[in-house]
Amino acid sequence: MNSSRKQIESNLVQAFKKLLKEQCYGSQGQLADALAEQGFVNMSQAKISRLLSKLGAVKTRNANNEMIYILPDELAVPKSKQSIESVVTSVKHNNMQIIVKTGIGGAPLISRMLDSMGESAGILGTLAGDDTIFIAPDNVHNIEQITLSIRQLLGVKVSE
Repeated sequence: MNSSRKQIESNLVQAFKKLLKEQCYGSQGQLADALAEQGFVNMSQAKISRLLSKLGAVKTRNANNEMIYILPDELAVPKSKQSIESVVTSVKHNNMQIIVKTGIGGAPLISRMLDSMGESAGILGTLAGDDTIFIAPDNVHNIEQITLSIRQLLGVKVSE
C-alpha cells in the first residue's frame, strides 16, 4: 500500500513537471484544473502550493508578457561549471557605455565578476538586469580598449 502511494506521488510530480514545461499556467487554480483533467482529483490550493515549492517553481513572464509558473532549470541560469563563453553572447559599446548581453539569468553573475575588477580594469561600475549588463567605463576615451579587455576576459569573439 505504501508503495502504491509513492507511485501515485511520483506520477503526480511527473505530470506536474510536464504541465509547467508547457509554460501556460499562471495560477494555481489553472494547474489544479489541468491535473484534474489527468485524473488527479482533489488538488487543493495548498497541495498545488506545496508542489510548486517542492519543485522550486517560480513565476516569470513568458513571450506573451503573461505571468506563468516555470521550473528553475528552464530559466537557463548559468551553472558554476558552465563556461563564461557559453553565457555571454556579445560585448559592444556606443562610445558612452559598454553593453554585455548574456543568456537569461546570466547578467547578475557576470556583472559581479566585472564589478570585482573595478577601476583597475577601467570599470567604474556595472548595472545588471536579467540578461543585460550596462558598464560605466572610467574614461570614455579608452572605451575601445576597455571593451576589448572585457571581450578577452569573457572569451567573446567580435562578431559585429
